[in-house]
Amino acid sequence: MRAAIYTRISSDQTGEGLGVSRQLEDCQALAESLNWEVVEHFSDNNISAYSGRVRPGFEAMLDGMKNGQYDALICWHPDRLHRNMKDLERLITLADEGGIELRTVRGGNFDLSTPAGRMIASVMGAIARQESEHTSERRKRANEQKAASGVWSASRRPFGYSPSGEPREPEASAVSTAAADVLAGTSLRQVAREWNQSGLRTTHGGIEWRATSVRRVLANPRYAALVVHRGRVVGAGNWKPLIDQDSHHALLALFNDPSRTSAVSFERKHQGSGVYRCGECGQRLILHVATGGVRSYRCPQHHVRRQLAALDEYVDALVIGRLTAPDAQLVLDEPERDLPAMQIARDGLQARADELSSLFAEGAIDGSQLRRGTSELRDKIAVIDAELAAARMVSPLADLVLTGDQLSRRWAELSPDIRGKVIDALITVTVHKSPKGLRRFDPTYVDIGWNTASE
Repeated sequence: MRAAIYTRISSDQTGEGLGVSRQLEDCQALAESLNWEVVEHFSDNNISAYSGRVRPGFEAMLDGMKNGQYDALICWHPDRLHRNMKDLERLITLADEGGIELRTVRGGNFDLSTPAGRMIASVMGAIARQESEHTSERRKRANEQKAASGVWSASRRPFGYSPSGEPREPEASAVSTAAADVLAGTSLRQVAREWNQSGLRTTHGGIEWRATSVRRVLANPRYAALVVHRGRVVGAGNWKPLIDQDSHHALLALFNDPSRTSAVSFERKHQGSGVYRCGECGQRLILHVATGGVRSYRCPQHHVRRQLAALDEYVDALVIGRLTAPDAQLVLDEPERDLPAMQIARDGLQARADELSSLFAEGAIDGSQLRRGTSELRDKIAVIDAELAAARMVSPLADLVLTGDQLSRRWAELSPDIRGKVIDALITVTVHKSPKGLRRFDPTYVDIGWNTASE
């Protein structure tokens, strides 16, 4: 008799398929004892029948049954075949139509053509499903308890940490530095470029970094030693953070604020691109490369054009002169904020949101009350996050003011993107039309408007 074998294991932690191999050996031994010829082997490794996921091997087995590819089916135990009534009904229909005989190594024979056989299969399937549900409940409870205790948990080694949760260099320092740099105005693309140039690669596939993958790392609560369970932060972890919590909230506010998205995604290659303005229409100038490679800034509407290098040098001299003046501190107009008080307020609001969820679970409040209360608390938390972000975002302008007599060297080291942000915060550069025939750079046709604090 032609026989097929079906094997399945729900969880394969090692990926070696040893459980499936043992099932196959036992099924082959049963086929030999019955003097049956094994013509097909269908298998699903690391796929639970209870989870509802499509099982390719199971579907192929049903197709073979439908097409008459075999006369008997062998499996290790009935619960390897089905753990829900939907799969059982499909199996019964096809086995009955094709006269397929079912044998199991550990569960005996099943005659699905009779009411008694179908009843036994249904009962065993129900028992198996109950075992799966209990296992799932125990696993969920264990995961909740583990999350509440703040214990390190990672299915794969995350960038910056060892598998056991210890900071791993140089990745750990790269994460800490990147968080500070992004809050100081560095683009995610620049961070990705620096990581790639230093030889750092992702831990999932060893591929090069991109702005999107850097963002995922910096936005991950794990790096602030925060435990996430079922999609939300549930408490503090017991491992060393690579990013402090205030900076973490500031990064999230930065990434989630549409008005600031360009600050971390766009990266200018020339400091005046999108910074200098046209004196005719007010639009921001863009890069223009003429024949021969000569670069200049020009208005998108072609109103004005000015030599790139000469204009940049003129603006550089003005900025450096202002930031080295005795009253340079006046350009910093940062309000003082009580960071500990804001964090305490945020924690209190989050605790109230968690309490609302508990009351809903207990039936003390209905869904509309939960949604209304949660929405109000979420709005208040968003306001505090924005204030924390503003307090934690270090202005590159402040960094330069504190540089002192090394400012000129530091300015030259900055990327064009950061220089552009400093210029935009400090002054307004307006380029006017110059007389026809004037080929040299003349600052007479450039207006510099200092912001209020810089005057």
